[in-house]
Amino acid sequence: MRYSFEQYDKHGFLKAPLLLWLGWAFLAKAWVVFVVAGASRESGSKILEIVYPDHSMLYLGLAMGVPSIALMWLISLRNPDRAWLNRIVAWGKPVTILTAAGQLAQTLYHIYLQNGVFSWTNGLTSVALLWFTLYLVNSKSVADCFYNPPET
Repeated sequence: MRYSFEQYDKHGFLKAPLLLWLGWAFLAKAWVVFVVAGASRESGSKILEIVYPDHSMLYLGLAMGVPSIALMWLISLRNPDRAWLNRIVAWGKPVTILTAAGQLAQTLYHIYLQNGVFSWTNGLTSVALLWFTLYLVNSKSVADCFYNPPET
């Protein structure tokens, strides 16, 4: 047996690993900034200007965060009776890889716009996205948590 009983939910599906949840939260960082800016009424626009000076990058980040938020929600709704939902969640690994690769491309575009000038935020974001993408590609537990057993 590869995994302990605690790593399965009540329906027998393998729970998503903690690093996958953290990666999804990182991919949804534009939503976190958007919610924090909305919660702080007076300084919300200042926060958005500091983090996302170009509004189109905020909108692109919000759009790129939707698959992560959807997967966070859908993976908890898996049930043997919901075969259609299980088929959608089974696509979670390639969708997450594409989202992380897209955000990495967006970060590299930010670096290009700054003429290659080093900034800690772009450097750390690039490293985190590259590491998360490698984790997704190589992790057996990530592949197993998206496994959809054949219907009987």
